[in-house]
Amino acid sequence: MNEVRIRAANPADAQEIARVHVEAWRESYRALVPEHVIEALSVDRNTGMWTAILAGGVSSVVHVVERLDIAADGVELVGFGSARDARSPDLGASGEITAIYLLESFKRRGIGRMLLKGLFGALAERGHRSAGLWVLADNHGTRRFYEALGGRPGSPRLVTDGPADMHEIAYVWDDLSGFARPSE
Repeated sequence: MNEVRIRAANPADAQEIARVHVEAWRESYRALVPEHVIEALSVDRNTGMWTAILAGGVSSVVHVVERLDIAADGVELVGFGSARDARSPDLGASGEITAIYLLESFKRRGIGRMLLKGLFGALAERGHRSAGLWVLADNHGTRRFYEALGGRPGSPRLVTDGPADMHEIAYVWDDLSGFARPSE
């Protein structure tokens, strides 16, 4: 039997987060970004980035999604998400979802919704009243997902400092109060 759980990430998760990050990009963005961007992805490079983030070099919240295979007594990381203080006022929110990725075979099961809501809750507990994220403008399926969860389209931007120019649009949730866990 398979079961899924979401938990806070720890430094030992860095390499598996990097693996999922690269695999999810390859599954999700092949038709949306130039092929040379996909081919340049590196688990080793991403492991270094996630090691630094999880070691506290950046004040982020990182949650991982694990698939538990009870019959095989195994655990496999199949998704993750991260959030932090917004990096740019252009986002139009005080908190930012910086990553949310699931492997393709785990999408459309409600897991992404749970992951995003958990990150919103973590931001609310840190005092954020609003949150936003950036998504590729041509990623229509993901945009519909965010809109179904109450995100409103915000400002567009052109990212020119990476391996390819990318058109993105912000999605913003103006009120995170419903996501905070009640005080005990």
